[in-house]
Amino acid sequence: MLTKPQYLYQAKLIIDCLPEDEYNSIPKETLKYIEENMQVDEGIKIDPEVELSEQNVDTQTLMFLNDIIQNIRLHKMAKQYENDVKSYIKEVEERNAGFEARVDNINLNEEVERLEKQNEKLPKAKELIEDYKKVVSKKEEEIVKLKEECNMLTTMLNRIPKFIRKIFLRNSKTKLLQEKND
Repeated sequence: MLTKPQYLYQAKLIIDCLPEDEYNSIPKETLKYIEENMQVDEGIKIDPEVELSEQNVDTQTLMFLNDIIQNIRLHKMAKQYENDVKSYIKEVEERNAGFEARVDNINLNEEVERLEKQNEKLPKAKELIEDYKKVVSKKEEEIVKLKEECNMLTTMLNRIPKFIRKIFLRNSKTKLLQEKND
């Protein structure tokens, strides 16, 4: 029966005989642990040309290698599980993206409806503004006409001789007109 450092060395010799892809599947931490804790023993030899079952391999070495194989399988299962979880998360995110897009479309439709209702009010408001502009322009035209008439009346009154003008000025409306123009 070998000591722990010796069976770790025997395990290292066996692992070194593995094909590259199998060797790379062993976790780096495990290889580091073996190298740090093994003890080189010239009496322990592994022949890569001879089947492992035909060689003198310690039972503890076989149990240790079996543990490594179990860890590799667990690691592969964990990777597969991790990949499955990532795939599921991606699928859910894609479905959620579609859901978010539908929610955005609903919100946009509501906004479009609100804007359409406001746009329906625009022609009425525009019509009211146009009517207001027309009324204001007519009022300004009327004011200009009234000023012209007032100036004409004042000019005419000023042309009439004074004694006749006094007769007209007795009328109160004419007096107010005269006072405003002076």
